[in-house]
Amino acid sequence: MIFDAGVFIALDSPSKRQVVIDLIRQMSEEGVVPKTNAAALAQAWRDPSRQVPMAMAVKSTTVFPFGDPQTIGRRCAESGTSDVVDASLAVLADQLGEKILTTDATDMRRLGVEVVEL
Repeated sequence: MIFDAGVFIALDSPSKRQVVIDLIRQMSEEGVVPKTNAAALAQAWRDPSRQVPMAMAVKSTTVFPFGDPQTIGRRCAESGTSDVVDASLAVLADQLGEKILTTDATDMRRLGVEVVEL
C-alpha cells in the first residue's frame, strides 16, 4: 500500500490520527510495509517537533525517490492533471503493483490507479 501526502497530513488531525495509527499497526501485523515517495513526504512534512506521529509513521515506511520526471510529466499530460506529486505516486503504484491509500480518491482515479480511501 502506498500512502499519499494526505495520509501523513491526517496524522496531524486529532480526529483522524488514530485511524491512521490503527491502519499502520494492522499492516505491520500482516507483514505489509507502507510505501511512499520523497515528494509526498515533502508535501506533508512541516515541523518534526510538532509532527511526532508522522515522524513515527515514516520510520516504518519505505520511502522511494521522486521518480523519472519525464514519465511523471507524461502521466500528468495523459490524465489531464497537474499535480506531479500525485502523478509520481501513480507511477510508483504501477511499478510496484500497489494500491494508493489516499484522502483524495478523485484525483488519484483520474491518474488511473487503484485506490483505497482513508
